[in-house]
Amino acid sequence: MNTLCALAIALSVSPFQMPKLVADADLRELSTYTLTMDTVNKVARVNVALLELAKQDPRYAEETKLKQEMETLRKKDEPTEADEKRMEAIAARLEVLDEQEDKNSPINLNDAKNIDEMSARIQAFPPMAAALRKEGLTAREFSKFFLAMLQSGFAAGLQKAGLLKETPEGVNPANIKFVIEHEQELKKLQGGGGMQ
Repeated sequence: MNTLCALAIALSVSPFQMPKLVADADLRELSTYTLTMDTVNKVARVNVALLELAKQDPRYAEETKLKQEMETLRKKDEPTEADEKRMEAIAARLEVLDEQEDKNSPINLNDAKNIDEMSARIQAFPPMAAALRKEGLTAREFSKFFLAMLQSGFAAGLQKAGLLKETPEGVNPANIKFVIEHEQELKKLQGGGGMQ
């Protein structure tokens, strides 16, 4: 599992379901927040700590085992009828585990209305708060980092595809440049290649 995926799991938020920030103050704050590799590396270490915590959850162990079994079955050149039935059963169980994870997640940021609410939810989850403190990050800075990274990653993708005509409101243009310039380093982190 990659580091940034671990974060998405830990926070139960899809990169495509960023909290809907409606406050102009939040957009202004994000537009002045600047991404750095130092913060990326700190957040990556927080993610590793959260992943280690997740590994202690029996659901995580079951999910990992089932995914490995599914991968083995999919690699078969000619799966048997029993293999096909087993793959269906595994897929159904993985879906149940995924739904349970969504319901039981200690932090759900999908419906956070602003950075304050997002920060409060993060701060209220002791393992996350402790991991952030260890890295010298506040819940608010993490919230801004997370949102800025999502915004900028999406905008950078649009820019590279030639589809971005102007910088979206609340996005710091320097962050789009950062994501593009550090694309390989960010990919290495996402691929589990380590961190500084």
